[in-house]
Amino acid sequence: MLSVLVIIIGLVLYGLAYYGYVKWFDRNVIQSDPKRTTPAVTYMDGIEFFPTNRYVLFGFQWKSIAALGPVVGPILAIQWGWLPAVLWILFGTMFIGWIHDYTSMMVSVRSEGASFGPVTYEVISPRARTILLSYILFYLILILSSFTNIVSGTFATFPVSPIPVLIVTLVGVLSGYLVYKFKVNIVYTTIFAIVVMALGIWLGMVFPVSVPKDIALDFWMFWTLLFCFVGAVLPIWVFIQPINYMSFYLVYAAVIGIIGGIFAGYPSYSRDVFTTFFDPKVTPSGPLWPMMFVVVACGAISGWHSLIGSSVSSKQLESEPDARFIGGGAMIAEGILALVALTTVAILSPDAVKGVAPAGIFVKGGSALLGYLGLPATIGSAYLSVVIIILAITIMHIALRISRLAASELAGPRFGGVFRNIYLSAIIVSIVVYIVTSPRFGAAFAYIWGTFGGANQLMAGMALMIGTLWLTKNRRPTIYTAVPMAFMLVTTISALIYLVYSGVTLYAADPTKVGAGIAAVINILLLVLAFVMCYEGAKAFRRLRAASK
Repeated sequence: MLSVLVIIIGLVLYGLAYYGYVKWFDRNVIQSDPKRTTPAVTYMDGIEFFPTNRYVLFGFQWKSIAALGPVVGPILAIQWGWLPAVLWILFGTMFIGWIHDYTSMMVSVRSEGASFGPVTYEVISPRARTILLSYILFYLILILSSFTNIVSGTFATFPVSPIPVLIVTLVGVLSGYLVYKFKVNIVYTTIFAIVVMALGIWLGMVFPVSVPKDIALDFWMFWTLLFCFVGAVLPIWVFIQPINYMSFYLVYAAVIGIIGGIFAGYPSYSRDVFTTFFDPKVTPSGPLWPMMFVVVACGAISGWHSLIGSSVSSKQLESEPDARFIGGGAMIAEGILALVALTTVAILSPDAVKGVAPAGIFVKGGSALLGYLGLPATIGSAYLSVVIIILAITIMHIALRISRLAASELAGPRFGGVFRNIYLSAIIVSIVVYIVTSPRFGAAFAYIWGTFGGANQLMAGMALMIGTLWLTKNRRPTIYTAVPMAFMLVTTISALIYLVYSGVTLYAADPTKVGAGIAAVINILLLVLAFVMCYEGAKAFRRLRAASK
């Protein structure tokens, strides 16, 4: 019965947040204006800038921000008990997550669609821009490497998944041409796509694709990165937007189905309400604070969302008031996914998931919940394995796209000729990702979720800093972003310090654990970047406050 109560409480609180706090902030702080022309309309080029229907953009935004973070994070957070994770997912989303996403989007919209690089140059300093772009590029490689590893492993583990993913890709591209070139009604196109995607799951079960184990990971890494490469170089409307929009229905149908299973079977939680604040045998990730707030990652707030809002969605926003629904609403909808993911593990006993990866736990628990609706376990497992891959791969092509843009900005005029070539820059980043991901080169990023979480949440703190400084410059109230910013920066910096300590300790005790040493070095670099950005941000704040008097 606990599962039902958690979902009901979550839906009620999220509804109150959206219709109360989100609308109030939009009206009184940002002051969105339907009469103000958006960059998507002003600079429409059909490649980066492209005015988009608010419902299509909502689906695109949600699928672009909802990756494996809100699934893997809450499942890992069960080590501290289900209650701490539930509280952080709920209140983190309600008071920090959505305001981070919405503000990031609107800062870009009010800055002529500029990404965080130019915005940071303007509101902080040229040095801060260089530091932020370097951080973003490094952070994106970390995302791509981590998710390439998971996607490739899932393809290899679940042979039923490749055909459905291929069909989703083809259906997405076809849908883009039907809507934008042949002007077919979006409703009819969507219905057609949903039917074909459902057929694709059945075809995957009939025609599983197996690859010899000795080459499986490299094989699937190649095809995963090829998918990302295509998305990184083609116009938004051809590949990324329609695929992510159509994928939204495939993934959120699973979320709704699992919620339906929760209400049909009303299972109780098998896990402890609370385990312990810190015990290495029980909470291997570290103490509840600050580590749980990093481990949950995208389930409550995510720096990745700020990159989507400021680099991609801001260039597709047709009307300013739509940002409330797209930026704020999509994050709240992701909070629901996080609650669902937590429930898929909370209903299972520790023995039932011993030795199972988080993605496998989601498939196992989710298919059990879908079973309450009468869906056979084989179909439920096949469906959810596809959902796991879609969650990851449909943000990876955007990550590669943003990384090539960041590399081009960072290179400047001296090396810009190389990195401004969209094909060459995407190939270079893809090669780097393969090298740091493949087991043939050590798979350095395959197992350091804490480092990914630290990088992700640090990006969120930086995005809130940029938003706060932008509000200061425009003489708007800053407390609503400044308090979350302070909490995220203090928490994440503390988490990174702990990760450095644990990584160094582990490597010193066992030098064969090279990954621990690599993780420690990465975390030290993240700490240096964090301190420099905080210093630059504090100077900018004093300068902007003085100018506003």
